[in-house]
Amino acid sequence: MKNIICLCALALMITSGCKKAPYLTYSDIARVQMSDTTTQTATFVFESKSLVQDTVYIDINTIGGITPYDRPVKLVQVPEVTWTYKRDPATNLIIDSTATELPYKALPGVHYVDFNDKAVQAIMVVKANEATAKIPVILLRDASLAANTYRLRVQLVANDQFGLGEKAAREKTLTFSDHLERFKSWQTDNGLSPAYSWFNKYSVGKHQFMIDVLKQNIDEAWYQAANGNGSLRQFVIVLKEALAAYNSDPANIASGKAPVRENASPTSPAITFP
Repeated sequence: MKNIICLCALALMITSGCKKAPYLTYSDIARVQMSDTTTQTATFVFESKSLVQDTVYIDINTIGGITPYDRPVKLVQVPEVTWTYKRDPATNLIIDSTATELPYKALPGVHYVDFNDKAVQAIMVVKANEATAKIPVILLRDASLAANTYRLRVQLVANDQFGLGEKAAREKTLTFSDHLERFKSWQTDNGLSPAYSWFNKYSVGKHQFMIDVLKQNIDEAWYQAANGNGSLRQFVIVLKEALAAYNSDPANIASGKAPVRENASPTSPAITFP
């Protein structure tokens, strides 16, 4: 009986201690955070040459209730770096580190409209009576995008309307160009990307071949439509047959166009479909 009493007392002590723990509930002030921090890719390549700017959107969530008025959201560009570490050969402990900024950092006014632009600030808001928003980032079609993919790392910043939510949900990277890019459902060459199970490894050569054969813009919208109507399997069959026919054409073989390769290098691997 004494043992039972002691166990009950211990349970009450633990429960009481848990109630006093300083958990952060985010109920003190309104806060904002991103709903998705994965890298977001965009390209102008499928657009008319007359289109000089485009808009991508960052999905955000708010915490702490809604308001009857619009609330501005603040974004800033931050550096994007990789770290290399030097370790002690005897202990393997880190003794030094070096930060290297990634190349092709997007420039405000060149590759995107500056977040301090008054016109942009006017539309970077959470609308009245809403708890979520799509915050626009206006990309500019600079000539440099044709040769390279530029990177824009953005970060939420507290303002007079919002504090910040979870630390892991405050930043994300936008990559954009004016040439073929991986789309959302084909971001990786593994099972994490649903398009990989249909088309296998991504390459610019394969992407361009798909466009040439199917006569369509092969992008996220195309993939979602094809997946939704159940036509992906048939598209793979068409692509495999077209690839076999192209690679066996004597004229293509003689000209060096066959086999179709992953990129322009004559030593790059030939593309395949599963």
